[in-house]
Amino acid sequence: MEPAPREYGEIPGGNRTHADIRQESSRCCARSSKGLFRAHLTLGKGGHVLKKLYSAFVIVAICLSVLMYPGTYARLYHGLIDIFVLLRLSNFSSRDLPFTAVDQAKTPVVFIFDDGWSSVYSDAYPLMKRYGYRGNIAVIPGMVREREYMSYSQLAELYMDGWDILNHSYSHLEDMYFRCDEMLSEYLHAREWLNRHFFTRGINMIVTPMGECNPYLIPLLIEKGFQSIRTSDNVLLLRRNEATYFPVKTIHLLTDVSTETALAELMACWSSDNAAAVLFNLQRINDTDDLTQISFTPQKLAALIEFIHANEDKFQVVTYSCLLDKRSCHSLRL
Repeated sequence: MEPAPREYGEIPGGNRTHADIRQESSRCCARSSKGLFRAHLTLGKGGHVLKKLYSAFVIVAICLSVLMYPGTYARLYHGLIDIFVLLRLSNFSSRDLPFTAVDQAKTPVVFIFDDGWSSVYSDAYPLMKRYGYRGNIAVIPGMVREREYMSYSQLAELYMDGWDILNHSYSHLEDMYFRCDEMLSEYLHAREWLNRHFFTRGINMIVTPMGECNPYLIPLLIEKGFQSIRTSDNVLLLRRNEATYFPVKTIHLLTDVSTETALAELMACWSSDNAAAVLFNLQRINDTDDLTQISFTPQKLAALIEFIHANEDKFQVVTYSCLLDKRSCHSLRL
């Protein structure tokens, strides 16, 4: 028996039409959508809780890592500060500082603080700033930010306030007198560091470690463009193929030097016919000494500076670069 002919739209296996199937599919999709929406809401609430738990975990992990590795985060912190300081120095120009000419009628006085001890920033800098005086730092780049030494930001503050930053070699190595090539590398390395950190004023002015300078090193320094050398007692200007002695009286302010002794030497220079400049050489500013004999107390320094301030008709405090740029000297050919 032949099957009855199907009507248009009838589906085999039942009496449902295409329209019925479309309606059923729509209902299934609606039910699925509602189920997915409810699932999404459930996961959303759980996800919010998970986010809170994850944030708490990250905070705890950071706190634990800071406690376990404080040096790493300290370096990161100082690195960020250094970037900020670097940007400030890159926009700074020494031409913005007030011009200071050496008064030929007065005895120039220069304060040079060797090594870059942090006590210079904390004790000497505020004292000199009170009277509008500027000093000089003979910095050891390899010791910057080490314990008891100045940081980059502290050096930058002094520099932008008009202090000179001088080249004291990169590492301040001992027993280098007969190792001229290595000593030259030390000065070049320090100059590179100073230039990279925008301490360009005084970059070619050398303050020798231990106050020593081998004569064979001088032509090498001239060839590399260095401008001056300060040894323990002398200052040499370097020009082409000659070294020039600069008239200066160096007074080392060490632990056992009294204020009276320093003032007596200062007045002797003022009354001398040679009228040499006075260079006070200091290192640490501290009330106590650690048996190295390189500390000078803040009280003695204050008395010295106050005396100079009271006698400004006789003395003028200037920076090292200002002194060497404005004074004449006697030449000796190498």
